[in-house]
Amino acid sequence: MSITLHPRRSPSARDPRDAPPDARTKITRSLARCILVLVGTLAACSTVMPAPEQKFLSAKVDAGASGQASSGERRATVTINSARAQVGEVAWLAAPDTDLTADERDQLVELLRAQLRASISNLPPAPSGRPVVLRAAITRVETVSPALNAVSTLLLVAPWDRGGAAIEIEAVDAETGKQLTAMRMGYFAPLWDIKARFIKLGPAEIAIKKAAKDFGALLLPEPPTAKLAQP
Repeated sequence: MSITLHPRRSPSARDPRDAPPDARTKITRSLARCILVLVGTLAACSTVMPAPEQKFLSAKVDAGASGQASSGERRATVTINSARAQVGEVAWLAAPDTDLTADERDQLVELLRAQLRASISNLPPAPSGRPVVLRAAITRVETVSPALNAVSTLLLVAPWDRGGAAIEIEAVDAETGKQLTAMRMGYFAPLWDIKARFIKLGPAEIAIKKAAKDFGALLLPEPPTAKLAQP
């Protein structure tokens, strides 16, 4: 004969499954509503950062593909000779009250310079193309507080403090000085990039890398097939 022992349940401890159907439905709906609010809040946080126009570029650029006032871009209309392209001035024009040391500012400037060189190296060979000089400036930097994000993660489930950077970049003809392509962009690192929320310069570095990558795409003239497809 076998004896099955059933654990005693305290009278005050109720299994949620014992709750009436209406109560369980209310709890489920409340949880779902909270999740939807959180997801909606995160989705509403745009990555577009208002970018100050420092007049660093040699010519103004129109609103970019994002349609945001803080962005602008001009695609190259001529072929660029990557073998005769070089990175020139890379300036720091962010507000002086930015919470960064001189070494941290230099770190971001050198990162932008390195990313621009990578953009040049990715261009296809074009011996008959124009020689260019790339110029760039960091016009705004927002850092994050790892400590604040640690607290907000505990209280709000997600790190709330975010950062990014604004950058102006152009390529000018090395012989005539005429602007061939340009971009002005402000970018907040996306909230779903959790790791960057716990590194002071992480979001700014993400923004700089994105700006250089997007600018590299603008260095390529628009293919003729794309022009024909436009209405």
